[in-house]
Amino acid sequence: MTMSEGNIPEDFLPLSQEEMDELASFLASDRTSDDTMMLDTLDGYLTAIAVGPVNLEFGQWFPGIWGASKEDLPNFGTKKEAQRIADLILRQMNELTLDLEEELQLDVEIFAPIFDTRIIDGIEYDDAEMWAFGFMCGMDLCRRDWQPFFDNHNGAEILRPFYLLGSDDLNQEEKLLIETVEQRHELAQEIPARVTEIYRFWLPYREALFERAVTAAIERENPKIGHNDPCPCGSGLKFKKCCGVAGILH
Repeated sequence: MTMSEGNIPEDFLPLSQEEMDELASFLASDRTSDDTMMLDTLDGYLTAIAVGPVNLEFGQWFPGIWGASKEDLPNFGTKKEAQRIADLILRQMNELTLDLEEELQLDVEIFAPIFDTRIIDGIEYDDAEMWAFGFMCGMDLCRRDWQPFFDNHNGAEILRPFYLLGSDDLNQEEKLLIETVEQRHELAQEIPARVTEIYRFWLPYREALFERAVTAAIERENPKIGHNDPCPCGSGLKFKKCCGVAGILH
């Protein structure tokens, strides 16, 4: 983060290493199901939601972290613990969004996905398979809304590393592209830049949806005045006989 932490609302403060370890520990604990996302998978999942075409409601994506059924929901010890874990996850998502916004504004590389790593013969390789799987799960939450990106002339190329690393439905030719740890590492290196491209693609669309929602809210708060309604200026006359004639309010 380049922004001073003193200027960031509490809900947008980046997780400390201690908090990240706390979240990772809970996700891997025996109080969650075998289908619960681990930290790297969760980070990919949240990234897809943060950069995608629509603003999903909390209830649309939060249950998916734990598994496909209600039986997969975690066994929180207390309501306070449940709120704590939810807060950590929301802060991680907010941090992702802030990093991407600043990356575009400052034209510097800030976004850093949480990948697993493997060390082979003393060499460390990024392992982004579960991160990419989480990203694909996040896309699936609103796959129809992603269609304009799929139809984009280079959409498939941008999504190539996510698909190759995160899909279970690869053909034999595609499997050869992720056969070695070196190949998977190289694909992982492409992901940060690809995420920024996706975020940039959807940004105008998300802004338009936000403006439309704001306009609708304003219209609900200030409904249109009918010609025969009492004039809001308080004159006692009908609107068409008062302010409606001039087109302005007194």
